Amino acid sequence: MEIPTLNTPYSRINNLLYMSYLPKVINSAADINLFEILSGNTLSLASVIEKLNTKKPVTQALLNVLSEIGLISEDKGFYSLTGLSDEYLVKTSMSNQLSEIKRFTGSGGPFDFLTQALKGEVPKFDGKMWSSQEMALEMEQGMKAGGLQSVISFVKSIPDFYACTNMCDFAGSIGYFSYAFLQENPNLSAHVYDLPVVCQNARELKRSEKDFNRVTYHDFNMKNNDSFGGGYDFFFISHFLYEYAANGSMEEFLKKVNLSMNMGGIFVSNHICDKAIDKEGLLTLSLVELQTRILGYPTHKLSEATLKKMLTQAGFGDFHIKQPDGNYAFPTLLLSAKKTREVE
Repeated sequence: MEIPTLNTPYSRINNLLYMSYLPKVINSAADINLFEILSGNTLSLASVIEKLNTKKPVTQALLNVLSEIGLISEDKGFYSLTGLSDEYLVKTSMSNQLSEIKRFTGSGGPFDFLTQALKGEVPKFDGKMWSSQEMALEMEQGMKAGGLQSVISFVKSIPDFYACTNMCDFAGSIGYFSYAFLQENPNLSAHVYDLPVVCQNARELKRSEKDFNRVTYHDFNMKNNDSFGGGYDFFFISHFLYEYAANGSMEEFLKKVNLSMNMGGIFVSNHICDKAIDKEGLLTLSLVELQTRILGYPTHKLSEATLKKMLTQAGFGDFHIKQPDGNYAFPTLLLSAKKTREVE
């Protein structure tokens, strides 16, 4: 697989694209009278939800976005309007510009359903949305805009990587990360675990790929408590742990990962975190989180502190971290750890 060398950060374009959603977000906030109930008031999240009769996860994410763009002020969990929104976004204001703002509806996309989501019409998240061949190829192409390059650079900096021979690419889609790792380590074999339809797509799409014979695709379903093998000295997981962190089951899952690995084996995580290098990145983070909750998924970020705590409790240590650097579309934390003890 060819991985391009990049000279500029794609995040600068990605941040601009996400900013295009802001008119839809602002208009949805106006539709539910958010600016009205905060006019002249300082309210807790619970009070906002009660007055608007909205749902907490989406409402909280909406308030975070509006705070990032300076329309709402947040202080110790209490929210109020800034002077900007008080003058131009409150219907009773003599200088309100809501009719003008309505002309900017924003591009079509997930925020078209924000008002409904605030009222509780949130769909059940469907993980199969990622399972088509077209989506898999789209995700692979997206990773070539900095994601693959950042991960490969990080993994190459781990001396023990070159001694690894057996890896698990968990929830690895069609295996684009695996092929990148195999190019760097000629002694490595990869086992990619994902849904049966994803693995079938992978076998069709990647059969002419160099190193295809070094990759084994395993049909897998977490809901069935399927096994994901063992004897790994390298375990890679990317953009999968968010829900486990949200529902409190991440430690249990990571203990299963521990049991599948050899002592001293390397674990590498690649996940969007809660940090960014600039205000534009923080705004994108807040919009991604709002988008995620509209789609019915609990969260799309994982903090360094949470990940390290859960890994420590699951028998891992010797952490190495690469903080977000702006070279990928989203602020992403790379973390490596070693299996340092067995767990029950």
